[in-house]
Amino acid sequence: MSVRNAALFFEKCAVQPKMLARYETMPVPDMLFAASCEGYTFNVEDLGKLIGGMEVWRIMQVDKQEINGESALWRYMWGRSRLDYVVKELWLKTDAATRKSLIDGGEK
Repeated sequence: MSVRNAALFFEKCAVQPKMLARYETMPVPDMLFAASCEGYTFNVEDLGKLIGGMEVWRIMQVDKQEINGESALWRYMWGRSRLDYVVKELWLKTDAATRKSLIDGGEK
């Protein structure tokens, strides 16, 4: 599996709103299968590494907060799909160097 493929998938969803719309209503197992049919093979563990890393970076480096139930980032999840939150709130707002580090670190 591949954290890199998960990152490529997020990037494609970020630049193609129709793709994001197609995938955002799918349960995770269906999304993983459909994404693999389009060449983006990754699993739940890959998603956890990448999403978790972006959340930690955002809370600690950008928001300068502790990771707990009071972290401001969690409020951005409310009222939207998980994929919309991940792509628009995390992926697009994570700097390129951090993305690269998370991808490279996740592949080890």
